[in-house]
Amino acid sequence: MASRLKRNWNSLTYVGLVGLLALFLSACQPAKIAGTDQKDIKDDSTKTTGTQDLKDLLPPEGTPSTEDLSNTPTVDPLTRLIDPAPAVIGLRAPKQVANERIKIALLLPLSGPTAAVGNDLLRAANIALFDVGNSQLELLPFDTKGTPRGAESAAAEALVSGAELILGPLFSSSVATVRPLARERGVNVITFSTDTTVAGDGVYVMGLTVGQQIQRVMEFAYRQGLFNFAVLAPSSPYGDAVIKNVTETTTALGLSLDRTVRYPTDVPSGSQELHEIAKILGDYTLRQKQLEKEIELYRKKEDDESKAYVKRLEKLDTFGEVTFDALIIPEGGARLKELASLLSYYDIDPEVVQFLGTGLWEDPSLSAEPALVGGWFSAPAPKKAAAFQKRFADLYGYQPSRIASLAYDAMALAGVMALDPKEIRFSREAIENPSGFTGYDGIFRFPENGIAERGLAVLEVGPKSQLVLEPEPESFAPALN
Repeated sequence: MASRLKRNWNSLTYVGLVGLLALFLSACQPAKIAGTDQKDIKDDSTKTTGTQDLKDLLPPEGTPSTEDLSNTPTVDPLTRLIDPAPAVIGLRAPKQVANERIKIALLLPLSGPTAAVGNDLLRAANIALFDVGNSQLELLPFDTKGTPRGAESAAAEALVSGAELILGPLFSSSVATVRPLARERGVNVITFSTDTTVAGDGVYVMGLTVGQQIQRVMEFAYRQGLFNFAVLAPSSPYGDAVIKNVTETTTALGLSLDRTVRYPTDVPSGSQELHEIAKILGDYTLRQKQLEKEIELYRKKEDDESKAYVKRLEKLDTFGEVTFDALIIPEGGARLKELASLLSYYDIDPEVVQFLGTGLWEDPSLSAEPALVGGWFSAPAPKKAAAFQKRFADLYGYQPSRIASLAYDAMALAGVMALDPKEIRFSREAIENPSGFTGYDGIFRFPENGIAERGLAVLEVGPKSQLVLEPEPESFAPALN
């Protein structure tokens, strides 16, 4: 049976299933879309002293039927923005008999090119709804169609329907159309976007942002004695965000950013351009000339030691090492494997230079590329990811997109806050609880700037699987020396 959460705001708040103690997420399957919205779906748990427990309650067999949720006042000015639309395909909260209905809107692309991702998020949110087991809580899904105009219409319909909190939309371009409507009604928004520029003034960014990942892995590398960093990044908004956060982190930690090299996102695999980029990054031509000079210097000597040294040099392609200790490569999939292989070929030795990545490295197939084995990156704890993946697959028969767990955690968070008195539930003070919350993606909290602060693990690409180098923190309490 489901039980209510026991509240204790002086300690870390649990959002999720106490029966599992660990809430987790699955592998990334980003949809292909154009523009700056790509990074919104690209990146995008612990013991605590407080207790807010949820018993495990699986959804019942079958899919609950949809219901008419359009109690729309005819005089409401927002109705002018509402588009007529067919019924949403997916789970909705079953009709309940209760004294008060607490309505949570879920704005997602349930049709259009990213409908698969949107429906994964919807299903994950419904798992959380049933886990919460609050008969007063009602989840209202609305289709944004993956466009800003669609998001505006969905937000208008949600607000007219009486939503007290908006979860979503998924894309940062849609947040701009939702924000003014929600702000006018005093309703806060928790978006699944990873774009930190949309955060603040009642909008909270729930997505797994690249800034969190970069800061975590660079701080870990710094503690391992690495001080000189380089970046090889795509010429894209995602690459821009990485470089911005690398620059900020090197400044904050007193590190050195040795160099930054960019490459076009549309350069074909195996092209000479990628070879040239690898050469430039590693000063390959310069180090070749240094090798020639070193060989010429010792070739004039007649002693046996010098002759043996020359023979060793003649087997090399370059002389000396690159000037950086660590290289950040914010790339994933086949392109990451190709780059790593090229870098190793042009004498950027992963045994000497520590390769670092972002959440895009959360890919077991990377173990097949020898140059990436030993690389570090940060991400939510893998055991929790596996647990969410298994639970979703057991219920729906397939593996969800990587970011589906965000919707579970957001809906579970809404369930926690719904237990507060009406005058404070879903308020900024409630959302910005400094003790934080925990879910399938680990501990998180929202500071005043609206960007989720997360506790991530540091992982290593192993020869067979990903290894945990440093586990995720259990709370936001500062470590004691």
